[in-house]
Amino acid sequence: MKKLHLLFFLIYFGIYFSQVNIDEIKKNVTENPQKYYYDNLEIFKTNPKLLNQEQLNYIYYGNNYVDYGFKRSEFNDILSEVTNFSNRNISFKKASQVLEKAKMLYEKNPLSKELLLDLQKLYYKIKKQDKGDFHFSQYHLLYETIMNSGTGKLDVSPIVVANFSDQMLALENSKVFTRGITFTTKVLSDGSWLNIYKNGQDLFFVKTIHHKDLYKDDK
Repeated sequence: MKKLHLLFFLIYFGIYFSQVNIDEIKKNVTENPQKYYYDNLEIFKTNPKLLNQEQLNYIYYGNNYVDYGFKRSEFNDILSEVTNFSNRNISFKKASQVLEKAKMLYEKNPLSKELLLDLQKLYYKIKKQDKGDFHFSQYHLLYETIMNSGTGKLDVSPIVVANFSDQMLALENSKVFTRGITFTTKVLSDGSWLNIYKNGQDLFFVKTIHHKDLYKDDK
């Protein structure tokens, strides 16, 4: 019986403390953005596979606690145009033109997962497979960062996302992501949101972190 209790404790301990530490990331990025965010971001732009999980956590979640330097609404408007063309069968010339727009957006925000997939498709259209593969590897590392943040099976170990749109990424491979899914939302004491998805007897937990400047960009 004691061994069983110890095993349960270790499993619970491992699940709970494998959770990404948002408070620590926020503190370190706020106090020393160069070390904890911008230096890691430069590596992400040049050789992302050199980054370990902790460094990837700092750029994905830490992005919420730095100055964006651009208006997200304007960024998203241009991104929508890029995505529209990247998903179509366009000529080499048109793909090259759209790619220039995408590259300008990339300089502003290399962490946009939709943009990274757009860049992959556009580079493939102009027959630059290696560059397309590079941007897909960046996308995959961000995706894995999200999926490594928790199990999603318990409320103490939710998958943690940095924005509402990434909740869909978290849900894609879960058992609950089928017809009949429902969800409820709880606002936690730190201001973040915990979505509890349910389908039959299966539950899946996704936490969206909160930061005080969530809607600051268009002021």
